[in-house]
Amino acid sequence: MQKSNQLIHETSPYLLQHAYNPVNWLPWNDDSLRVAKETNKILLVSIGYSACHWCHVMEHESFEDKDVAEIMNKHFVCIKVDREERPDVDHFFMEAIQLMGGRGGWPLNVCALPDGRPFWGGTYFRNEQWKSILIQIARMWENQPSGLLDQADQIEQGIQSLHLNDKIEVITDDHRNILAEMVSKSKRQFDTINGGSLGAPKFPMPDNLRFYLLMGSLNNNDDLDNHVKLSLSKMASGGIYDQLGGGFARYSVDDHWHVPHFEKMLYDNAQLISLYAEAYRIFRIEKHEGIVRESIRFISEKLLGPEGAFLSAIDADSEGFEGKYYVWTKDEFDAVLDKNAMLIGKWFGIGKQAQWEDNLQVLVAPFDLDQFCTQYHLNRKNFEEILSNAKLKLINARQQRVEPRLDDKRLVAWNSLQISALATAYDVFGEAEWLEMAQNTSRFILESMRTNDGGLYRSWKNGQAKIPAFLDDYSLFINALVGLYQSDSNEQHLIDANRLTQYVIQHFFNKKDGLFDFTAQGSSDLTVRPREIYDNVIPSSNAAFCMALVKLGILFENANYLNIASAMIEHQKPKMMKFPTGFSHWGQAYYLLENQRMVVIRGHQAKEAARALRGRLPMDVITAAAEKESRIQVVNNKPESDMPEYWICFRLGCQPAMHSQKEVFDAFQVKTAN
Repeated sequence: MQKSNQLIHETSPYLLQHAYNPVNWLPWNDDSLRVAKETNKILLVSIGYSACHWCHVMEHESFEDKDVAEIMNKHFVCIKVDREERPDVDHFFMEAIQLMGGRGGWPLNVCALPDGRPFWGGTYFRNEQWKSILIQIARMWENQPSGLLDQADQIEQGIQSLHLNDKIEVITDDHRNILAEMVSKSKRQFDTINGGSLGAPKFPMPDNLRFYLLMGSLNNNDDLDNHVKLSLSKMASGGIYDQLGGGFARYSVDDHWHVPHFEKMLYDNAQLISLYAEAYRIFRIEKHEGIVRESIRFISEKLLGPEGAFLSAIDADSEGFEGKYYVWTKDEFDAVLDKNAMLIGKWFGIGKQAQWEDNLQVLVAPFDLDQFCTQYHLNRKNFEEILSNAKLKLINARQQRVEPRLDDKRLVAWNSLQISALATAYDVFGEAEWLEMAQNTSRFILESMRTNDGGLYRSWKNGQAKIPAFLDDYSLFINALVGLYQSDSNEQHLIDANRLTQYVIQHFFNKKDGLFDFTAQGSSDLTVRPREIYDNVIPSSNAAFCMALVKLGILFENANYLNIASAMIEHQKPKMMKFPTGFSHWGQAYYLLENQRMVVIRGHQAKEAARALRGRLPMDVITAAAEKESRIQVVNNKPESDMPEYWICFRLGCQPAMHSQKEVFDAFQVKTAN
């Protein structure tokens, strides 16, 4: 029987995938780091995630090879890291790679001194290349260690300098000018043909698009509105979207959104549900609603665990091949659909677009339904029935295949994004089932992932919560709780959010510069505590916490929260103007801080009134509602009434009470007819 290594005791699906490698993998922990110091061996840290195609390739080519394993085991202390469980380790070594002039990506393979300081790294390597590199490094450590020590010193100094905040450059421009500059520079990267940003590979980048949606809707900017609509349309019709089962893949390898890398991540789909729902709130485009409904159905069917939390990802590979579950030969496609194969093949671009390897087809949907029916002289209702039946046949045929593996760990940060998605979708479409799912997930986190000191754990699997939560977990969960309060007016969500915010300020705040470290004080086993500033596919943890401070500062009238948020933004203003696509969430937080628009609702059926408003109000407007006594002072200050009354509040105070929703909509210039 094949012998296991120490990863067999882990819960991470990614680590367990490597548990029977001949490499003597250890997990990242104090004991493993101590082994390197005691044996004076180089640390070889290999970082990846379970849905990563190239991680699988390198495992098969190198880590399952006994000759490679012999070299690794003899000369190195080999540590495997799941980047989704330990984003702090991933951030730290990714910064090191970039300082060395390398490109980031996964698998990320790094060599470090026994004390943990990195000196060399890269991503994917072929078998022979990998063996050669390892032998060279082992010889250098044996014969010329001073060169590696010098390199490690330089890298350590470089990482430390990244976390030393520059002297704040005072920007006195009005916030409208700063945000306008961010928009102007961002537009230079717009792909005006295919949506998204220019070039390939193409990532959805939902938070960038949300920033454009916010700025476009508030400023009547047709260029931004059109770019968002184009991007959402092209993504929804491309192969990056699963045209049969719903849900988005992580990115497209081409600039047309046609051919994806097939892994499906919870964090992408959650944010895209929010984005499409908010776009529907503004544009009322039928396709946007369809994407929201299909994506929520996909997630609830494939990623929702019985305890109420959401699994992390679906692998790109099955049966050893990337995308095998999703792609079709023309013969397979024709055999399933028989007489309708030619017509449905035209709808899905069979034979023309999205050619995958070996003439396999990725299904796309490049046509508008009315356009397609007109072009082929079809009755729309009849074709919709034919298409629906064809999809069912294709889905049934696909279900006979071996499905890709699931990564079934539950992460607070990603579940928080899904809570926010469900709450937003509920606000717009009113499906009570979605709100209930969001409430259940929130309840699970608070009941099953709490630490003894009132904090949170990051990861849960098989009944075990583990790893103290990081700043992204807290930031995104606090925002999710605020979003839930907006949806159901349950003040306990705000009480919990406020308690966790105070916990973060106590444990993560860096008094030297007024920003927040990624790890709690005293908890890091890295030589430099990492920090997240730049927004990426997911908003940076500092930007997300800044947003949470602004929202809670408004709702609790907490000047300290608003002052901390203001100081955080002040330091980022030069970067926001210089690198706007890396600061889109900062831009949204900045707008909210400067405008602080809120509707307070008090009186009989106030919660129902708030629910009716949420689906139509501008996306930056906060609501707070209570019928009688409230623990939220800004609500409790308003008089009770037999009918709901509405106060529109801004940064400097509230307007006189209004007595109808129409007055509120008129004040925000919201059209009340579809």
